[in-house]
Formats: sequence, C-alpha cells, structure tokens
Amino acid sequence: MVEAQQTARDQLEHEVNRHDQELGKLHTRLRDLASVNVDLCSEIPELKAQVTELQLDNARLLHGQHADSEELMQIAGRLFQLSSRLGIPLDKATKEIFQRRGWRTNSLVSEP
Repeated sequence: MVEAQQTARDQLEHEVNRHDQELGKLHTRLRDLASVNVDLCSEIPELKAQVTELQLDNARLLHGQHADSEELMQIAGRLFQLSSRLGIPLDKATKEIFQRRGWRTNSLVSEP
C-alpha cells in the first residue's frame, strides 16, 4: 500500500512537472506574441499616416486628371471650330482621336 501511494505520488509529481513545463512554454509563447503585438501596434499610426498621404495624393491626381481632361476637351472644341471655319480638314490621326472619344467629325471639312 505504501508502494502504491509512492507510485501515485510519483505519477502526480511527474504530471505536475509536465504541466509546469507546458505552462512555461505557453507563458513564453504569450510573451512573444505580446511583443509582436506591441511592435505591430507601434506601426499602426505610421501606416495610417501613409494611407492618408496616399489618399490625398490620389485625390490630387484625380483632380489634376479631371482638369486636364476639361482643358483638352476645350482645346478639341476650339480645334473643331477652327477647322470648320477655315475649311481645313483634320488629319487622320486627329479624326481617329475624335472618333475614339465619341466626338462627331461629320460636320468638318472633308479631306480632298
């Protein structure tokens, strides 16, 4: 009976040691993950600032492209008007640009 109790104590001690080792490994893992989490959290403000900067750059580019498009349409309209008034036909490449854009060129002067 004493031997059985000793065996039970030995088994219990072995299990306690095994659980302590496992608990130590888990604590180490938790500390590692916490460290990674702190590192990631410290990067968040910088990444948010970069996203904001990129969004502002994108908005500036879109605004610039829109302004460029408006100006090019105005120039194309003026070119169309001058071509019609002066009786000078547009070259083939310019006509193709007008057609790609869906701008009518049928009232322009025909090429000879």
